Amino acid sequence: MDSNNSSDEGTYADASYATKGMNSLLERLRPLVSKNALTAYLGTFLFFATAICMIFVSVLAYGVFYYNFIPQVGLERIVHLQFGDGDPWGTATLDSGLISSQPYDVHVELELPRTPSNLATGNFMLDLTLLSHSSTSARTGENITAPPISHSRRSAILTYASPLIDISSKVSFLPLYVLGWKREAERLVVQMLEGVEFSRGAHNVPESLRLELHSHQVMQVYSAKVTFRTRFTGLRWIMYQWRIPSFFVFSFMFWSVSMFSFTVSWVSLACLFNTDVKKKEEDEDKIKEEESEYEPTIKEEPSEKVNLPEAEYRPGPGDRNSESDTEDDLDQEVDWRNRIMTPESMPPEAAGTATESAEASGMQRRRNRLFKEEES
Repeated sequence: MDSNNSSDEGTYADASYATKGMNSLLERLRPLVSKNALTAYLGTFLFFATAICMIFVSVLAYGVFYYNFIPQVGLERIVHLQFGDGDPWGTATLDSGLISSQPYDVHVELELPRTPSNLATGNFMLDLTLLSHSSTSARTGENITAPPISHSRRSAILTYASPLIDISSKVSFLPLYVLGWKREAERLVVQMLEGVEFSRGAHNVPESLRLELHSHQVMQVYSAKVTFRTRFTGLRWIMYQWRIPSFFVFSFMFWSVSMFSFTVSWVSLACLFNTDVKKKEEDEDKIKEEESEYEPTIKEEPSEKVNLPEAEYRPGPGDRNSESDTEDDLDQEVDWRNRIMTPESMPPEAAGTATESAEASGMQRRRNRLFKEEES
């Protein structure tokens, strides 16, 4: 029996220790699941989710900015020269490849055969005109709608080679000439405009060009091409030359500004919401105070009790009759009350209470009789 009692006591002790440990653990974990903690968790989750979303938005924004801010590096247009009416000429459309406030270097590339007539021509002139509109006359090629935006004339000539050098180069490259991998032609690159910049406005950006060849003799031309090379300066040069560092730096800057704006907006809305809640609580408190002022107050006065000294009562020889008479009177009064408050004439709740009170009074009366008989 003692072993069973000791094992039970050990089990109870272990259970009490486990309960205490669990209660202490719950007390420590209770702040982590409180309303304020849950609000902080929700705010932190929203903050990090917004930060991740803003990373993707920043990358997309930098891509759009780079595409719109950095123009085409090179714009090339092939010019098909027209022969038969005076000097060779040709036109080409530029569409919307050029932008305003951006310097450009313009070159003309010609591929000319080294024929005796071209070598005998010597110097010849290249005439380049940039036009704001592409509507030109089919016969003359002249612009009939607007004046030219930019115009340039430059000279060019085929490279001179002495007869000995010319024969030596042809002999050395004879297998290539035979196989068709090389032909007797020369490629001339003539710089026509340096750092030309167009003013703002749709009519100030060229949409077409016109190229003419002026010479004393008719020249033979394989192909002609006009090239626009962008001359980057300032921020455009940095973004173009340092693409990857610029990507990270500008994306981070855009992300930082976005997160700062989001944080300021979040704090402002939180402050406004808290002020609204405080105003509502203050209004509710004022309404309660006003209602309590209009309610009638009942002042309860403490009952005054007079503490009188209790006198000891000793029954005399002639007090038994009076006591018996008094007891008889009490019995009659109790019987009268029991007759009036019968269970049949009372509700169920009151009947049970009355019966219990009558039994209690009868028990008290019997105890008083027994106590007095013992004293006597």
